[in-house]
Amino acid sequence: MSYTLTIETTGDEVEVAEGQTILDACLRAGIWLPHACCHGLCATCKIQVTDSEIDHGEASSFALMDFERDEGKALACCARLESDVSIEADIEEDPDALGIPVEDFEGVVTRIDPLTPTIRGIHVALDRPIRFQAGQYVNLTVGRRGF
Repeated sequence: MSYTLTIETTGDEVEVAEGQTILDACLRAGIWLPHACCHGLCATCKIQVTDSEIDHGEASSFALMDFERDEGKALACCARLESDVSIEADIEEDPDALGIPVEDFEGVVTRIDPLTPTIRGIHVALDRPIRFQAGQYVNLTVGRRGF
């Protein structure tokens, strides 16, 4: 089951899978929302829910106080939809940004180069080319190891 998230600020509509956070769904749709810690602690991703209810997930009571919850605020990195929802978010559009959706890739480490005594250059062969814009970064998750 999925729900529709409407971002009133931009008019975008995003399909959100059951159990998926608002932030993850938006980033995977190529829609940037302000965020930093992604763990419900910093409040950078605070949004206003204008229609319907959400599950606040693991949002810290310091980052999202009870009175803010009562006013319809939520943290996009923790909030999960329980129905179709409309939100307002503080989105600054950059005309130079490409709006590249977050995707999952698989790869194999092909080489590790010692760059300094404490830094290594890691070369990864991906399953397909990655599209990026200068200044972006990737998060790596180490899975199984082959020997």
